[in-house]
Amino acid sequence: MAPLIIAALYGLMYILMKMMISLEMSNEVRLLFNIIGAISALIVPIAIYSFIDVRLTRRAINQVGQKWCLDQNVEFHKVERYKNHFALIYKESGKNIRKKFRVRFTITTWFVNTVEWLDK
Repeated sequence: MAPLIIAALYGLMYILMKMMISLEMSNEVRLLFNIIGAISALIVPIAIYSFIDVRLTRRAINQVGQKWCLDQNVEFHKVERYKNHFALIYKESGKNIRKKFRVRFTITTWFVNTVEWLDK
């Protein structure tokens, strides 16, 4: 799924650049367009993909936390992201309690393959 998104973004940039190239421009403007266009054609799809990746990862991780809270009959508060794990923060008897876990996704997708709950 991820390679398909990246390919679609680069394909979209190619089509956009192809449409812009056919416009009439002076030599100076054409040079400026070529420089800015080439840089943006490489960087913009990566920036858009990273935004999509963060949002889909956050959604998947929140679903894991909400499902665990539903199974344990506690109130879901939020999930925090750390360097090599995630922390589920839930409320039980009015106190915030933290539970750490790791998630393994199916390759190139945002589908959760396994969840490993860590002991403190």
